[in-house]
Amino acid sequence: MGRVTPRRVLTVLAGAVLLGLLPARAGAQGFPILRGDPIDPDTDQARMILPGVPLMVPHGGGRFTADPSIVGDVDLVVRAGSPAVGPAIPAPAASPVVAIAGGRRVLGGTPIPFTVVASDGDPATAAGNPLLGAEMDGIPVVVTVFADLDGDGFVGPTNADPDGKLDNARELQEATFPVGRQVAFFQNGVARGTVAVRKGAPASAGGLDVVLTAVAFVGALHPYFFFGSLPDGPGVATLLPFFPYVAPYQVVPGLGAWGPASPATRLDYVLRPAFEPPVGDALVGTPFALPTDGSSPTIDRATVYSGSFSRLRFVRPSSPAAFSLDDEVPLARGAGGVLWEELSALDLPDDGPGDQRSVHLVPADALDNITDPPPDLTATLVAGPGVLIVAPDTDNDPTTETISVASAAGIDVVLDDAGGVEDSTGVSRLTVVAGGYPTASLDVRFTRATYPVAPTLTAAAIASPPMVSPDVVTADGDWTLTVSAAVPVVCDIDRVSLELDAGEDFRKVGQLRDDGEEGDPVAGDGIFTEHVKICVPRAGTLHLRTVVRTRLCGTVSSAPVDVAVVAP
Repeated sequence: MGRVTPRRVLTVLAGAVLLGLLPARAGAQGFPILRGDPIDPDTDQARMILPGVPLMVPHGGGRFTADPSIVGDVDLVVRAGSPAVGPAIPAPAASPVVAIAGGRRVLGGTPIPFTVVASDGDPATAAGNPLLGAEMDGIPVVVTVFADLDGDGFVGPTNADPDGKLDNARELQEATFPVGRQVAFFQNGVARGTVAVRKGAPASAGGLDVVLTAVAFVGALHPYFFFGSLPDGPGVATLLPFFPYVAPYQVVPGLGAWGPASPATRLDYVLRPAFEPPVGDALVGTPFALPTDGSSPTIDRATVYSGSFSRLRFVRPSSPAAFSLDDEVPLARGAGGVLWEELSALDLPDDGPGDQRSVHLVPADALDNITDPPPDLTATLVAGPGVLIVAPDTDNDPTTETISVASAAGIDVVLDDAGGVEDSTGVSRLTVVAGGYPTASLDVRFTRATYPVAPTLTAAAIASPPMVSPDVVTADGDWTLTVSAAVPVVCDIDRVSLELDAGEDFRKVGQLRDDGEEGDPVAGDGIFTEHVKICVPRAGTLHLRTVVRTRLCGTVSSAPVDVAVVAP
């Protein structure tokens, strides 16, 4: 097993020479919004170029070429709220619009109103001048909302924060997984609507900063082109946290077979990056990080508060270590701006009294956002067999404890194993009971004192350690790891998960499969495989393990397999 080549490649062509580009600027092609945009000589259409960003053309496989001599003008502008649009495009509001997570779908949630304006890109003004003609009438525009989860003032990876590049893998989650999306339609150059947002933060912590962006295709609607679901012209956009795929077949699933979007018909549109956004590049810099202070002329921001209290949930502090590029890690911003990750299971050493583990409980809304609790919030913790609640302990009973949660900061709960050394097996549980009903639970997996060793449960053990390829990767890049594990099937396997520990604890980064799909060679042979894309921000060692959940034999994990991460 050896090194692989990173997917991300930057090809720089000096001056204005870029893929045979003919004129650097071209005409309107019938739509004033495209005036001045560079032309693709292969299609004779305007290229997608984001405002204020050098011309960047993707080539597949995470590669692109860049021409810094050509910079995008303004085509679309989005504003939070419903400002009047007259001779000038309104500036972002002095104070952000405030909403509550959930929108119309969750009781008590409120959506964010938005206004999208077509612009002529006049460089004399920051956002250009509004194009209030009928050319864009009926064209759909997709408004997408991204969240600044870590509170550094930007959406997406940037080195301009206290952690520098060490947290760029986590910041890439902000750019890759939006928190809201809605479609509106242009009428006289303006499109209005509201968008619900699923992420928020406690009002006591100032809420969560989010950024609104917009993307549209320009041109005429034809029944023969994607069933009339989108125009047959090029894409235009506000600033985005990445350069998107723009070919219609790459972004409209099913070739638009549902037809044009309407208030009763959803437009299925996939906004995803064509390549990983560069950070601190010598030529193009960091062009896609979205500021949340209202200083970027084409986008706008809002503040989203969490909804009302729903239940308590288990969390752990978020690590800035390696993250999967394929799977979203549920992140929650809490009191004091602390960033938390979901905690569904805990490894507890089965070594007798003294080697304790701490877990954290926070109040959450219906969407699992950390929120401010109601006054006098209490709940009861119930420990399963083999588990002791060491702290808090106000009743001298280590198997149960009534707790009080006074703020969004939550509380720590300290656990230990009951009995002696290596006398507990399988999985136990810590349950939160409120109002007489279980509202949250945490799996507690007992580990042997000689950990790490292979599991010993009959027929539930992983028959061989996971095999990882490549076994060496480079920091400051994104990589695809292939992981395989042989798992006996007689215990009725429910799930085989891949977990990664980059030095701070294991985090789920994928799910292995044995169905002959997506990289698994043979269906049903007991060999479970996963191709997981990860972003590695620093040198060190990655520990990978597989965790098998079965219906008959409980949950067991493999011994860790190490992957070395070397400096670039």
